[in-house]
Amino acid sequence: MVPRFEKRVRAFAADISGLIIIFILTAFGLANIDDSIRPYIQASILILTFFFLIIFPQLTKAGQTFGKRLQKIKVVNMDGSNPSKLKLISREVFKYFFSIATFGLYSVIAFFALSEKHVSRTIHDYVFKTKVIDLDTSPQNVRMNETLQTKTMKETRLK
Repeated sequence: MVPRFEKRVRAFAADISGLIIIFILTAFGLANIDDSIRPYIQASILILTFFFLIIFPQLTKAGQTFGKRLQKIKVVNMDGSNPSKLKLISREVFKYFFSIATFGLYSVIAFFALSEKHVSRTIHDYVFKTKVIDLDTSPQNVRMNETLQTKTMKETRLK
């Protein structure tokens, strides 16, 4: 089943929130440390946080970040099989690198340019040949997804 747009945005927001909180804490919370080593400590903390919040969860059995797990969505290959750990990690690094390098513009474009609504793919999904699926099969979620499907999606039975 294809996840709703809001689920993908909420999952990304949950993941990025942890990184932003640590960024703010390291930017303002290390004032008493010597200026010559402060940037190295800040960079080290941010890299470790990125690893533990974004990369490490990809290495677990589920292959989901904290936000994806909260929203009950998962990244899979186009055929529905589980992608390799390297593909998952590369996809996340690509997504966050371009989000940071473009000051968030990539995230806005990627999430608002979901060209195939019935497959729910963003730019990084096209690059890595993946898609996101909804693992929540509760009747309420199914009803909500059916309500949001377009006439074409219902006629072609794409879910």
